Amino acid sequence: MKTALLVDFDNTITRGDILDSVIQTFSPTTEWMAAQDAWCQGRISTLECLQRQMAGLDVDESTLLEYAGRAQIDPGFVRLQRWAASTDTPLAIVSDNFEPIVREVLRRNGIPAAPVYANALAFDGRRVLPSFPYRSADCARCANCKATHFARFAGRRIVYVGDGLSDVCPAMRADRVFAKDALAQYLDSQGRAYTAFRSLEEVADALWADRDPVPLHDVDENPSSEPHDRNRVASR
Repeated sequence: MKTALLVDFDNTITRGDILDSVIQTFSPTTEWMAAQDAWCQGRISTLECLQRQMAGLDVDESTLLEYAGRAQIDPGFVRLQRWAASTDTPLAIVSDNFEPIVREVLRRNGIPAAPVYANALAFDGRRVLPSFPYRSADCARCANCKATHFARFAGRRIVYVGDGLSDVCPAMRADRVFAKDALAQYLDSQGRAYTAFRSLEEVADALWADRDPVPLHDVDENPSSEPHDRNRVASR
């Protein structure tokens, strides 16, 4: 069966959580932290969390994108793109970040364009106006339920790569999962099979070694030994 590769953005393709950094940098108060804590504790959805946090930002479009564009990319992502091209595998970025931010980071890092399914963002001066075109009425957890994008690749085996709580829905439905940080912890708690990774180089190595990925039946017994600080564990 042919494959499709779907990859999370923040702290998966990027080194660190870019959206969290934007929110921390351009929030004039600490109100964003209350929303973050409520989200981490499962008391509010990702949608409500992002609505509250983005509404509190004080920044214009050019300043925000200039700041976000400084983000670094895991160099293994280029190898994933090469693997996808060589195997005729569709590769898409699915993110609870916002499309203009994702595309600016890719552009500034010289990454070839890839399909991006993320939240939308507009500006009115220094007001940030988020919207959520991929919100699913069937999912109370997510702002952009990444699992809904599987339908774009009907008939293909889904390989999913992610790190955070917003990756739970797709990870529970994908045929093969690469996970780290909060996502790996959640999958452990559910007894869900996955392959642990620290960098996308490791994901690329695994895919190049298996040109036709198949579902795993055993959890990797060597999960990442990197420390799980608060921001990484809570990553989107």
